[in-house]
Amino acid sequence: MKPTTTPPCPSLTTVATLPGRVDSALLGKFRRAEEPQVVVKLVGVGNTAPYDFHDKGTRSYIFRFESQMEGHILRVPLHLWQAGKGRMAHELMEQRRMPHAMVVLLEPPPLTPQMISLEKGATDTSTDTRNVVGPGAEPTVAPASGSACGALTVAERSLTVVDGGLTQTRSSGAQAEAPPLIGGRALHGAAYDLVEAPKRIKALAALLGVTEEVLRTGIGQAESRIELAHAGWVKRKATGRELTAATAA
Repeated sequence: MKPTTTPPCPSLTTVATLPGRVDSALLGKFRRAEEPQVVVKLVGVGNTAPYDFHDKGTRSYIFRFESQMEGHILRVPLHLWQAGKGRMAHELMEQRRMPHAMVVLLEPPPLTPQMISLEKGATDTSTDTRNVVGPGAEPTVAPASGSACGALTVAERSLTVVDGGLTQTRSSGAQAEAPPLIGGRALHGAAYDLVEAPKRIKALAALLGVTEEVLRTGIGQAESRIELAHAGWVKRKATGRELTAATAA
């Protein structure tokens, strides 16, 4: 009897087969219809020439300057960014020394006539969603629980227009929910493994593929062993033994 094998994730296969030098135009060829894009911005490069950013391996990503964004930009289709539990995010961001500050945003897909109601406040609640985009706030995203491919389909979103801003809401009308599982584990448990050295909450949220709000909820759970310190740093909570040693010192 042949052993059962798990078929490879198409998105992860695409990431693995990308060429040695990648830019937004090349990645844009893989963008799906009505799919958000992750916007990775380098700040403080010092000039407007294209900038080659090298990941942990042998691949380099070409960031191009955009005056409107005030930085060098790389755009990545969301399903590629989330593929393989955020493999691309880890390759780009999980480095001890970053040559420049990096900011990760989410760019919503272009609005279509079907996505916008003619009357403000009208809601399409026919489907479910995982994205929230509020007026005056940057778009955020939370992936499906345990999704290795990180795929995001149009059928998983519903839309609302609120004061001119696009809001994507859950059809169930639930006000709050538990943070998603990451690889079958609680969010705070997955985050604990990544903060052996403290990390900024924005960078940690990007590594986990969740929003800062969702990550804050996970950090605040009773069984969480991590905490949000001053200036937005996430670190492990001190154990009783560590507190005793610190007091004695």
